[in-house]
Amino acid sequence: MSGIAMLKDYRVDAGSWGESKRRVNLMLTPTAVEKVDKIAEQMRLTRSEVLERLIRTECLDLDLLSKISGDISEQKKSQ
Repeated sequence: MSGIAMLKDYRVDAGSWGESKRRVNLMLTPTAVEKVDKIAEQMRLTRSEVLERLIRTECLDLDLLSKISGDISEQKKSQ
């Protein structure tokens, strides 16, 4: 393999959210992928299910997201 760790296949039941899932591609930084992978492994979930659960919670809030920039130095100043 090319040094990329593959997650175990911990799939949820098909249609567990009451709808079919559709394949999409996302681009994430290596740091974000590592964080998602760590949570997925600990919870025995797929990356997809971790992101699905996060998106379906109140964590995905426009007001909260608008306060988060991609510049870490700016985030540290506001704390």
